[in-house]
Amino acid sequence: MNKLITSLLLMMLSFNISAQSNDWENEQITQVNKEKAHATLYFDDKPENVTLLNGIWDFAYYADISEVPSNAKPNKWDKIPVPSAWQMQGFGAPIYTNITYPFNANPPYIKAENGNSVGIYQREFSVNKIDSKEYYVRFESVSSAFYLWVNDKKVGYSQDSWSPAEFDITKYLKAGKNTLRLEVIRWCDGSYLEDQDGWRMSGIFRDVFLIDRSKVHIRDFFAVTKKVSEKSAELKLDIDVLNLLAKSDGNYSLAYSLMDGNKVVAKGTKTIDLSSKESIVDFSSLLKKPKLWSTETPYLYNLQLTLLKEGKEVDVVTSKIGVREITISDKQEIVLNGRPFLIKGINVVEHDPIHGKYLPKERIMQTILRLKQTNINTVRTSHYPASPYFYQLCDQFGLFVIDEANVESHGMGYKPNETLANNPKWEKQHVERIEAVVERDKNHASVIMWSFGNEAGNGVNMVAMQKATKAIDTTRPTNYHFATEPWAFDSFGGGFPYQKKKWGRYMAVEDVEKIAKKGLDRPYLLNEYAHGMGNAMGNFAEYQEVFEKYPALIGGCIWDFVDQGITKSTDGKWGAALDNPELANTEALKPGTKYYWAVGGDFGHDMSTDYNFCMNGIFMSDLSPTPKSVEVKRIFQNVGFAFNTDKVTISNNYIYNNLSAYSFTWSLYKEGQSVKSGTLKVNLAAGAQKEFTIPSFSEGLVEGVEYVLQVSAKTKTKTAWAEKEFEVAYAENIIQNYSFNDNVFTSASSIKNENTPQQITLEVGSTKLVFDKRKGEVIALEKEGVNYLEGQFALSFWRASIDNDKKSIEDWHKAGLNNMLTKVQNITLENNVIEVKKMHKSPMARFSFYTIEKITLGEGGALKLAVDIKPILFKGQAPKTLPRVGYEIHVPKSLATTTWYGRGPGSSYIDRFTGMQMGIYTAGIDQQFVNYAKPQENGNRSDVRWVNVINEKKEGIKVSGNTPINYSLRRYTTEDLSNAWSTWELEEENFNTLNIDFIHGGLGNGSCGQELMKKYYAEAKEYHYEIELKVISDKSDI
Repeated sequence: MNKLITSLLLMMLSFNISAQSNDWENEQITQVNKEKAHATLYFDDKPENVTLLNGIWDFAYYADISEVPSNAKPNKWDKIPVPSAWQMQGFGAPIYTNITYPFNANPPYIKAENGNSVGIYQREFSVNKIDSKEYYVRFESVSSAFYLWVNDKKVGYSQDSWSPAEFDITKYLKAGKNTLRLEVIRWCDGSYLEDQDGWRMSGIFRDVFLIDRSKVHIRDFFAVTKKVSEKSAELKLDIDVLNLLAKSDGNYSLAYSLMDGNKVVAKGTKTIDLSSKESIVDFSSLLKKPKLWSTETPYLYNLQLTLLKEGKEVDVVTSKIGVREITISDKQEIVLNGRPFLIKGINVVEHDPIHGKYLPKERIMQTILRLKQTNINTVRTSHYPASPYFYQLCDQFGLFVIDEANVESHGMGYKPNETLANNPKWEKQHVERIEAVVERDKNHASVIMWSFGNEAGNGVNMVAMQKATKAIDTTRPTNYHFATEPWAFDSFGGGFPYQKKKWGRYMAVEDVEKIAKKGLDRPYLLNEYAHGMGNAMGNFAEYQEVFEKYPALIGGCIWDFVDQGITKSTDGKWGAALDNPELANTEALKPGTKYYWAVGGDFGHDMSTDYNFCMNGIFMSDLSPTPKSVEVKRIFQNVGFAFNTDKVTISNNYIYNNLSAYSFTWSLYKEGQSVKSGTLKVNLAAGAQKEFTIPSFSEGLVEGVEYVLQVSAKTKTKTAWAEKEFEVAYAENIIQNYSFNDNVFTSASSIKNENTPQQITLEVGSTKLVFDKRKGEVIALEKEGVNYLEGQFALSFWRASIDNDKKSIEDWHKAGLNNMLTKVQNITLENNVIEVKKMHKSPMARFSFYTIEKITLGEGGALKLAVDIKPILFKGQAPKTLPRVGYEIHVPKSLATTTWYGRGPGSSYIDRFTGMQMGIYTAGIDQQFVNYAKPQENGNRSDVRWVNVINEKKEGIKVSGNTPINYSLRRYTTEDLSNAWSTWELEEENFNTLNIDFIHGGLGNGSCGQELMKKYYAEAKEYHYEIELKVISDKSDI
């Protein structure tokens, strides 16, 4: 009775405090009457004692908390699906901001210019028996804080948007129908720790369960495997039994069994002492020749825990567990079951373009499949714990997880006197959030590391988080990216004590290598690198090379997995308002439609936003692949290939897999055509390598012809995540180089010409070239009366800026590259060669180009062009790198298909090409356009030997040069892309734009990282190039 009175007094006190100073504006009040955190016991409603309360609920929306009735009982209800984000259901608007809080930063108080909105949720449910059972309601995720009522009685309060909230509601229930009501508050003091880079939404985001348990039941358990090897492993179980009986009603025992299919491999039974409310029962067992869990062979045993009363079942908990052990080696490597491995990781933010922060299970499954198919082995749950279903799938399909606490306070700053990480008043919230994720996910084999959070500064609260983590789990290392003292973590997350950038974000390749050379006393993980914003992922291969070189560099996690765009129409619809969401997503992939992926600022709110900084994925918002994801797949592949003429050394970089599980084939291509092929029988254990000889390799090779050897590894059988013959690894080697024509520029022996004040005409047979003297350009190339040019053949040094050009854009603007005017200085016609001299300069810039172009017709009527380019400085400085050097050519709209010999099938650039292989490819103009949310340079094909630009009749032009060229074909000009903010603004021109670039600058990582690597500069220096444009009109030319 005394305990009951004390409990009631504490409850009354808490709610009294609420009346005086709001619970949701008090950093010391994070929960009232909430159950202690524990492992996920139920993932769905398959068990008989679990009822899923998802579905259509009553809902009332208030723009500000001041409008909510005192009893939180609305007079009028709307409807809303649960789970969902209310901003995606027509109530309020989503906000995107990276660092800036969406309210005035004055912790713990909340004051927002547009109000602090509230959603009231209500639904009925039924229960039959009450007396013999204990009833709990469990919310897997509610953002950001909520009060709970059952049958109009206030039950409790909770905050922490991304961890479960569970309440014992037994005493509030009645037999029959009951009413559940929530008052969900958009922002609370806990929101100061939820300043993650992403969309700010509100509501019930995950499943809601009603769970009935016996009065004595299994509250929690922790399954640990240690000393793991192929020979044996130790299994240790700690099981928490909760006794809610007023007095004993019999003898209880606890049994466990571990099943390998139908075979029991371990079991035990113990009597329980129920003299206290909670009892810990432990078991241990030695497993002989266990089947080990790994990302490649994710074997799971079935664990059953059974609570018995007088020998009869009263409670059963089942779980799938993996036998595996994570350790750190003396070399500071991360080790799985005694085998070191590299983290080939990525940050995954929970996002759906239709549902926002609610992820349907289908979306989560698609995410898992994409990750596996891209050779990614690790996910960092950025920047909070993911859906419980996600961990189930990671266990099942084989993915490592760096599990992150819901802690980010970036907007408060990082200085010791600013950051909440160093404010003792906020210790409770930091600690509770790491405890919540560790307790919930401790039994998942996939979880290999605990993360304290992200961009939350550093201080005493991080030390407290480390201590709290180790009090629960000593089997996994911790990780955090700040390297200022105190160093509480077990592994560096990006920062390093002796580097200037101690918060460790987006380190340059050379800086990472310097860190490795200094020596490390713990593993070093780049938990964010390779910022994938827009047309990105330049020099990704160099990071992997450094990781593989130094044992203590254990890998990294790309930022990030998927673009966080919200599918929207130009008539202002999004989310539930869209008539056909599937169609809208499909159309958003295309430029110039009424549907697009909206970013920050597209929803009308007037607060600070970070616009398209949420679009950093290697996959599009709808999970469509991009050239970035192809590059990642290639760099992360687990099979290495090293070529030496007719020999290839194959390395097995898997942790466990033998390469006998894959079929290996090779093909020899003669200028894009397969001339020889065969198979390789590869039987290599993990970590092994062997040299293989390609049979009859050199027989029949023709001098002066390019030969490329390609090797591929594919799955022999269908797997859980891929079809049979899915390609997991590939590589190529150029055996003999292409013979480029060193003397492209030659004139035909017989050319007719006409020179007027306005233009020059050259004719060879039925081919005519027209040169406009005013523009100083070729404006027509005709054959048999058909023109294959549309009035522009202009030199260009500018590209539609990509997001990564942020580091170079100021330099380029100073040089006037975005606004160059061309002045024709002199034109001559001698020996049927047009020579035109030009100056290209912006009016206010001190930098220019002087060019000399020579133009003629060769034998057969091919347009021949030679150009000399010289940068000129007028007391100025040349840009470090140029966007591009080439031509922007307008061609008829009918020329809408290309066939090319070069890298493909997707786009490639000088620092992102490894995923694309040499070959002959054909693609339509729309297939080649990559519709990034903010229009920018895209679709380039590199290392091109020749390209045919043709119409449906296969008539058109063939372009080649004296060196490899880059090309792209688009429906939009560079200016169109530069001037558009969003894809819906793009309007097709009445011609197509063909870009032929002699050199195109690298992509780099400049949107949130370092400057472009010097070796990928398009330098401002003198160039000489020659190209040929030949009219083609039959299949023999294609």
